Amino acid sequence: MGAVTQFYCCYLLQSVEHRQSFYIGSSPNPPRRLRQHNGELVRGGAYRTKRKGSRPWEMIMIVYGFPNKIVALQFEHAWQHGYKTRFIKENNRLINKKNSGSAGRNIHYKLALVRQLMNHTFFKFMNLGIQFFNSETAAIFEQNKFKIELDPCYKEFEKIQLSENSLSLSDYNLKQLTIDDLSDISDANKDLVTTFYDASIELDKVRMERYTERMMDGSIRCPICHDEFNYISEDPDLKPFVVLCTNEDCNYISHMSCLCRKFIKEEYGEGNETNILIPRGGKCPHCDILLEWTILTRYSLMLKEISSK
Repeated sequence: MGAVTQFYCCYLLQSVEHRQSFYIGSSPNPPRRLRQHNGELVRGGAYRTKRKGSRPWEMIMIVYGFPNKIVALQFEHAWQHGYKTRFIKENNRLINKKNSGSAGRNIHYKLALVRQLMNHTFFKFMNLGIQFFNSETAAIFEQNKFKIELDPCYKEFEKIQLSENSLSLSDYNLKQLTIDDLSDISDANKDLVTTFYDASIELDKVRMERYTERMMDGSIRCPICHDEFNYISEDPDLKPFVVLCTNEDCNYISHMSCLCRKFIKEEYGEGNETNILIPRGGKCPHCDILLEWTILTRYSLMLKEISSK
């Protein structure tokens, strides 16, 4: 069984020279996409980011953790069209017209939209993450000009992070940027994005290698319902969806459905779980670390895909 990885994100670009110029997009490979936007790769890129004087572009943040490309595209479209998206109620929209002047181009508005979209039920249960590559952008997000509080789950699961050695353009005279300055900023940003992306892909590979090795043990008994499953069996009925603890020092494994019911009961209380389909997460029954349900199910789906080949 070989490791399978997947990564889907939406991103916000900001022109290094023209700080009021932004671009919102989505990609399964943000480092490659950034190189396309900046003309380092001939194929790809968007027309708007090719405009004279707009390059180089800085990828100041990404929203990641989407389960598939379609959902990432839905978030991208909503982020681009906050004035009309169905994910924001009309009376909660910060602007209601496409041509809203400077308000719609303001970074405060673009970051507020992220807060609104991540609070919508459709996206909220995905436990999306935000990675900032620019410290000023992170500070503006924390400033929260429009006073839109994020659901507490994002703080609980530490889903909003600033990259180590993140860029701060306050170190530069933006009115007199030299060619060397532009190159240094572009290269530093590219390194930050690449480091984060590579680490995410590597983590997936390491975990999937550990999980596939664990499944080679043969018959395993679910600690919740005590039924057995066996991923090396020829019987497909013995290969249900299972979840494994993400802690590398823990070997906990159970049926996905069993742990789902357990987490829902713990999160919402006995008798209140009938209308809840999925939990946000919960503590591993064995090692007690906090587990994100979306991450558990993502690896479960990947494991199931590998086993069926």
